[in-house]
Amino acid sequence: MDPISKTMEKHFEAIDVQMDEMISNGFSHESIHQFRESIRQLRALLLYYQPVIRTSDYRELELISKNVFNMTSLIREIDVFENGYYPYMNPQTMYKLATLKKPLLLKLKEDIENTKSFKFKNYQLHIKSDEHIGSERMVELYQTLVEHCLLAVDNEEKNIHNKRMLAKKIRYIHDLLIKDRIALVPINVELDAFQDCAKKLHDVCVNLRFIGHYQLNDQGLINKLVEDHATSTKNADIQFEKLCGVLSHFIEK
Repeated sequence: MDPISKTMEKHFEAIDVQMDEMISNGFSHESIHQFRESIRQLRALLLYYQPVIRTSDYRELELISKNVFNMTSLIREIDVFENGYYPYMNPQTMYKLATLKKPLLLKLKEDIENTKSFKFKNYQLHIKSDEHIGSERMVELYQTLVEHCLLAVDNEEKNIHNKRMLAKKIRYIHDLLIKDRIALVPINVELDAFQDCAKKLHDVCVNLRFIGHYQLNDQGLINKLVEDHATSTKNADIQFEKLCGVLSHFIEK
């Protein structure tokens, strides 16, 4: 088995293990998080190895992994909302969120039960043997992230999500495949700082969407979210510029 297939197989198995642990732990907050992390790692590797993975395999795995990941998204978002803003919520909001989570948990259990017969470890991945991945692949990914500075995107939530997810995938790739490269240390510092800012902003955007969608009448909570939105937007913009500066310097070397 070639090295790429071995690496991918390891992460296929990790997702299956985390799914079993999520089930055995009763779909706890932490077990859902770990399950999602295992899928994120796989999707980062898919992005990195995309040029050498058979196109049909790449598309299929992209779709499958996204669908499995999305099974947990809504309940995870509500968990994050509660964990981050519980002190600012009135009793009516707490009750409403608890009410929303019950059917979501049932739906998640049903979805997982319906997919238990599929195991990632059994997926037959095809690698193009006549191609290889070199350092230029990381430069391509850095360049793609830097180019987000030039994109005009109307949807702020989508914009920050796209930048955050690409930055996060790059960080996963560094840790999973090229962890010991000293030259990446300053990039990792800025990636981590941006990830922290971007997560806060994205969570606030999601939470504000919840306020409108579920008609949560909670002025104290809304005031706090609006305040955090302004702060998080400023911090994320500043940190993204710093990150792009470090990446641009690396690309030009």
